[in-house]
Amino acid sequence: MAGLSRMSKRAKLAYLADLEEGYRPFDKHALKLLQSLLRDPDAEVRAQAIACLWNDPDTRWIKVLMRMATDDPHVDVRAHAISALGRYVYEGEQARLENWSEMWENDLTPEDYQRVTDFLFRVAHDPDEPLTVRRYAIEALAFRSEDPEVEELIEWAYHHPDKRMKVSALFAMARHGHRRWDDYILAELHSHDPQIQYEAVRAAGELGITEATETLIELATSKGVRKPLRLLAIYALGETGDQRAYPVLEKLARARDRDVRDVARDALEEWMMVTQFEEMMDEEDLEESFAGSSFPDVWDAETGTFSKN
Repeated sequence: MAGLSRMSKRAKLAYLADLEEGYRPFDKHALKLLQSLLRDPDAEVRAQAIACLWNDPDTRWIKVLMRMATDDPHVDVRAHAISALGRYVYEGEQARLENWSEMWENDLTPEDYQRVTDFLFRVAHDPDEPLTVRRYAIEALAFRSEDPEVEELIEWAYHHPDKRMKVSALFAMARHGHRRWDDYILAELHSHDPQIQYEAVRAAGELGITEATETLIELATSKGVRKPLRLLAIYALGETGDQRAYPVLEKLARARDRDVRDVARDALEEWMMVTQFEEMMDEEDLEESFAGSSFPDVWDAETGTFSKN
């Protein structure tokens, strides 16, 4: 690639977008260029470079991200750094659930995980931090599924007077995955605020809230609904795995509108995966139930003895 100093801003952003989307390999050349772009004088370039780090959760980036989250002069860059630290919360949560077993491939240690979460909690609770930075810290911490302090932060954000905090709270609810958030999400499906309603629809799909199915069907089939919201509702229907969603998605998969048709087909594939997974889980539960059951003895005519059925 051309020398970094000769690259235009547009070329840098295009390269980083390709890297983030996986169209370019995360090889040594890309990492070297990424390290340089993290120090680019343009804030937009720095923010986009940070976004790429989600795909490379190497612990060497933790110190870099913490420094940028604290010291970068541009709030948007700091927010991106906070968001990228969320990947380590996710990895740490998965490793914690596996009791940090040797089978865990990531080199993240319990100490790294604690360092990142402590940092994010400090940011989230600091009233002197910009709202944008605090809300991204809450979103990043939402991966911690069994932490009362995280639940308190999400609750606080949901009831915050600034609408942006409520948007982040709904996003965090979807990440957190606790059923305690269902009623909040169901209520916001009818919000008059476009951003809040959009996040509620997305959360309802990600959490597979079947109580949202009828509302999602209304949004998915109404031509008066904003198209981005309609397309999101269509896909969310697939994520619910609800039987009521299938005929609706089948019909939408034959719609004249190409975007509606394509999303509906993707949603049908998602619906199939969700239902197959649920069936598999039901079968496993049934097998466990039978394995632990005690059956009465029956007479075996061939052996002349009682045996288990």
